[in-house]
Amino acid sequence: MAKRKMIALRALQLSYHPLLAHITEGDHFQLTNQAQLSSLSNLEIQSLIEQMTLSVVPHPNKPTQYYLLSPAADFFFIQQPPHSSTLQVQLLIYPFEDAESIIKTLSFIEPSLHHGLQTKALHNLSKRHQLAKLYMKSVPSKRKLAVIANTSASAIRH
Repeated sequence: MAKRKMIALRALQLSYHPLLAHITEGDHFQLTNQAQLSSLSNLEIQSLIEQMTLSVVPHPNKPTQYYLLSPAADFFFIQQPPHSSTLQVQLLIYPFEDAESIIKTLSFIEPSLHHGLQTKALHNLSKRHQLAKLYMKSVPSKRKLAVIANTSASAIRH
């Protein structure tokens, strides 16, 4: 059974589980740029980090360190700004012997499910943007969304 724990980013000592590091060494990520990060407000960064839960196991020899059980490119990107160190992130701490099973689920099953549900992410974002203008006082511009998505504003269309 996993336990939940909140921990300050400044105190978090985190690395990929060795098995996860081996199976993700061929992963490709689009390089991020400073414009993507600087377009996010402190409140947006805080909200994004508050929504994250990192699946981990305790390091077998170092009680203050954790092994991450799933790729977390979004976390490592979002936690870069200096003010992020004052924020807390939620950990879901599994027993060490459950690591392989959790890695299998989070590295294969979850991305497969996510891909099947999000095949038209930019299309959905465009539709949400259009409808939000009707119901919300303030909506991020398509330009800002495009910078964060590292694409052009014209790609966000339906």
